[in-house]
Amino acid sequence: MRFRTFQIARLFGIPVIVDYSWLPVVALHVWLASAFYLPQQTGGILPVWEYFVFGTLMTVLLFASILAHELAHALMARLEGVEIYDIQLHIFGGWTRLASEPDTPLGELRIAIAGPSASFLVGIFFIICLFVAQAVTPDPALHLLLRKMFAYLFLGNFVLAMFNLLPGLPLDGGRALRAWLWYRKGDVLEATRLAKQMGVGIAYMISSFGIFSAFWWGDYLTAVWMVIVGFFLKNVADYRHRQRVHAAEEQQKRAESRWRVDGTVGAIMTAPAVSVSPDCRVSEFIEQTLAEHRHTSFPVAREGRLHGMLSLARLREVPQEEWERMAIRDVMQPVSDDVFITVRASLAHAAHKLQTSPFGHLAVVDVDGMLVGYLGPGDLKRMTADVIPEVAGAP
Repeated sequence: MRFRTFQIARLFGIPVIVDYSWLPVVALHVWLASAFYLPQQTGGILPVWEYFVFGTLMTVLLFASILAHELAHALMARLEGVEIYDIQLHIFGGWTRLASEPDTPLGELRIAIAGPSASFLVGIFFIICLFVAQAVTPDPALHLLLRKMFAYLFLGNFVLAMFNLLPGLPLDGGRALRAWLWYRKGDVLEATRLAKQMGVGIAYMISSFGIFSAFWWGDYLTAVWMVIVGFFLKNVADYRHRQRVHAAEEQQKRAESRWRVDGTVGAIMTAPAVSVSPDCRVSEFIEQTLAEHRHTSFPVAREGRLHGMLSLARLREVPQEEWERMAIRDVMQPVSDDVFITVRASLAHAAHKLQTSPFGHLAVVDVDGMLVGYLGPGDLKRMTADVIPEVAGAP
């Protein structure tokens, strides 16, 4: 595997890696631009060597645009405190490899939209170059060549941005969708799963359109390419989902080992807690979250910070015709002393507080008020069951 890639640059301390599959694409683009696109657009009035020079320049600028797209992702990720492995260029474009995932939906959204935003800005830059070339180039033939080249680069960046905004992983639009779902639901894994399903759907649509074009128009080359792209997108969507699940599991293990102190709430709590966003509609909560998790109460949190507690008893008082209009924040109990307990609290204090809790459960928070777990009578019973055999077996 180490012979498949090589480093061509280091930008802002970030390695830029090229996959060998990228090289034939570059060569093919130079040939198509030099031998077909530019001569056809200008009537073939220039020498062959000039078409080759400008075809090569157009290719370099196009792939520099892709690099700018990925570099924008990387720099925004760095601003969000996320470590970057490298930027890789390959046969399907490029991608930024992150060492971890952002901690908040807003951070995820910023990283996602940085790439398409950069592509739009680069596209505007090429439009400006087009007008500048039109104003300062005296030779009509050279002027026409530059105009066609910059128009192509503008269109290429525009298409790159729009394609990446499709709402499905691994595309940037899929990451933006995941950020929105994460914000609404408060569950990054569920948001990732839904965004991945959208991405797989888009991949199947692209592949299906390719097959359709083969049978309807006889365009077999485009058909094969679109099927390959669809297959690639599906595989990467699956990979990103597994990557996010693995990251969440590792993060949870680190959190659990941090809070698992004998004799405290952290040792017996259920983690992670199934929470709901305060902005989630009541109808959405009932159809999705409640359908999967049959609890009597749910902590309400946004970006990990506890906002209150939702009781099903209170939810039953809401008329069904109001479900679509009302949000969870309208029916939850705001944060108060009977809603939560700290992760370092003693088990005796936890038992007393559970007896007096109107919900029968407690949200478990750390010193910063961040939700780290959930505590119910069953957790105390399991603790007792673990202790009894040890006592019985003592001499």
